[in-house]
Amino acid sequence: MGRAPHHTQCWPDAGKARHFPRPAVKRHCRCTTSVSLDSQDCHSVQSCKFDLDQGSNANASAHCGSGLRTQPETIMYKTIVVHLSSSSAISAALNTAASVANSMGAHLIGTTTSGLAELNYVLAAGAPVAMMPVTGIDQLRSDAELRLQAFRQHCREHGVVSFETRLFDTSPADALLLQSRYCDLLVAGQEEVSDGSLLIPAPLPGTLVTRAARPVLLVPPSAPAGPFRKIMIAWNGSPGISRTIAFAMPLISRAAKIVVAVCNPESERIDAGGEPGADLATYLARHHGNVEVVLRDGNEDTGVELTDLAGEIGADLMLAGAFGHSRLHEWVLGSTTSGLIEGTRIPLLMTH
Repeated sequence: MGRAPHHTQCWPDAGKARHFPRPAVKRHCRCTTSVSLDSQDCHSVQSCKFDLDQGSNANASAHCGSGLRTQPETIMYKTIVVHLSSSSAISAALNTAASVANSMGAHLIGTTTSGLAELNYVLAAGAPVAMMPVTGIDQLRSDAELRLQAFRQHCREHGVVSFETRLFDTSPADALLLQSRYCDLLVAGQEEVSDGSLLIPAPLPGTLVTRAARPVLLVPPSAPAGPFRKIMIAWNGSPGISRTIAFAMPLISRAAKIVVAVCNPESERIDAGGEPGADLATYLARHHGNVEVVLRDGNEDTGVELTDLAGEIGADLMLAGAFGHSRLHEWVLGSTTSGLIEGTRIPLLMTH
């Protein structure tokens, strides 16, 4: 069995670290034309947008209910786990995690792994890696400690009030999946090509989004740290994206604008009624007044269409549901899910 994780925790009042063991619906296509679909019905998105935002239309209030938002919502993440990759101690994922933690007063947990537990297992099996010198094994732990040291320094320099470090001897996937049970948000790099397993290597982002207990925020290497002022929702009516939206409410409530993107609703067989995305926009308008629906018809893969659209509208964050199934003890991602993970140029929040 692997050694227990090492913990370092910083508290606000501590002098030093302590150690422990329906809005307007626009249709976009490849041509330059666009159509705006409006309605006077109370249940239309545009009508509810203004009434819920301003609370000024008595007739709409009678239809839509009296529970209008009168005070800002205070939903927040309180525990965030970020993966400290071996490829970069101070990564875009860490910058983004620190930014979100600061905006919500969250406790930030920096996690890295040495992989010694799996290495010991392989050694016991008599694999060729058994010839690794002792100095090489010591270097694994030493490198991990350096990543934790860089994380602590980064948190102090960027004003993260509450943080801690954890060092596991397992693979990154095992360590992060375990901790996903006890946090509000899991942050990792989109560029991670392997989960670090010596036995059955697999892409870390795909492993996390299909098996983590909490939403996973994947951050590309060149992504800015935030804040997320414009959020695009890749809506397809699935339970996965519905759960992602629920988990993302702390981010949605702080954004300046929400864009509901529906790509290829007919070919994707999206069961969304006569106006795809309209019901979702009505729901979101009760949380956030500035909601827009964009319909995109194109001939390209849906993942490519969504990625391109996010760039065109200047989105800072994309929300999507992850689809995958288990085959021969391995999770196989759907084509759209895989395309979004590999092609996104902005942070991507996903749940399975």
